[in-house]
Amino acid sequence: MEAVGDSNSGYSYPGYKIHDRPPATLVTPAVAPLTRRRLVDEATQALREAILSGRLPSGTRLRQTELAARLAISRTPIREALGRLQQEGLVEILPAAGVRVAVLNLAEAAELYDVREVLDGLAARLAARRVDAAAVAGLGKSLARMARCLERDEPNQWFPAHVAFHDAIFRAAGNARLQAMSSVVRLSIRHFHPLLLRTASRLEDALREHRGIFDAIAAGDEDKAERRARGHIANAKEIVLKVLAQEAGHGAVQD
Repeated sequence: MEAVGDSNSGYSYPGYKIHDRPPATLVTPAVAPLTRRRLVDEATQALREAILSGRLPSGTRLRQTELAARLAISRTPIREALGRLQQEGLVEILPAAGVRVAVLNLAEAAELYDVREVLDGLAARLAARRVDAAAVAGLGKSLARMARCLERDEPNQWFPAHVAFHDAIFRAAGNARLQAMSSVVRLSIRHFHPLLLRTASRLEDALREHRGIFDAIAAGDEDKAERRARGHIANAKEIVLKVLAQEAGHGAVQD
């Protein structure tokens, strides 16, 4: 790599500055090295995104040595990151001391939707309370993306648009603690999106429900926003539990 001249302090390479003097400090990093805490934070975020995006599907075995090699870090921050993700419900510890991406059974699905109904309802209420033009514009954009998915018969493109809509509501709520719990929302969307796609007219119904939530937030109607958000989740829960129960009857659900 060719060095670039620096009239004040010798030569520099991308990310580093090499000084003519003093000799004792020949190379000085332009950025601070990652601390252990930062390594754990970044490993947690990388694995969380891989799980929520589906790149690490439900049931995938997670081996610390492989994950450490892929992220080019030691096993210690990987172990701590997996501990955090277990607390979030994204991974589970197996009896033989292994770790895998969480697999939901019928009871766990019901619990997840119960939690999500409360979170989504509160997020919608707070978003309506703090409503502003920027938040409404962001929600409207996500809503339009979902509508285009239906018009073009692109159900698989619904997933990112759906996530963006709910993420926008949580951001508009302006509550950092609540937003930190939003992985529960994304987890349930990712897990059950395929099941909802099997249900005739569900996406059309869901778009109508999302429009109702949007209208209530835009109008600043807190009660209606919360009621519609909770109703939307309750409807999805009913469908998912029905499908899971049918599959359990055929031995298709993993416990």
